[in-house]
Amino acid sequence: MEQSYRWYILFPNHHQGLRLNRALKQQGIKSQIAPTPREASVSCGISLIVDEGDLERIYKLIDEIGVAIDKVVKLPVKTDWKYRGI
Repeated sequence: MEQSYRWYILFPNHHQGLRLNRALKQQGIKSQIAPTPREASVSCGISLIVDEGDLERIYKLIDEIGVAIDKVVKLPVKTDWKYRGI
């Protein structure tokens, strides 16, 4: 069975994430705002989920507009979510 993955862009603060998200939308590049997975970082914050095929264009845009990112990570899609009660 083939493993599915998602690409996450992590940021030092939510302002940078929102700024890149806006720029991606203006360029017609799909992205989704998501909580930063704990497997990628222990800090609280947002990240953007993007398509692997768009990464080259995204890196160029990051350089052009000067957005600060922490890192880009590839993580497996979670399929075994379990509800955690209070």
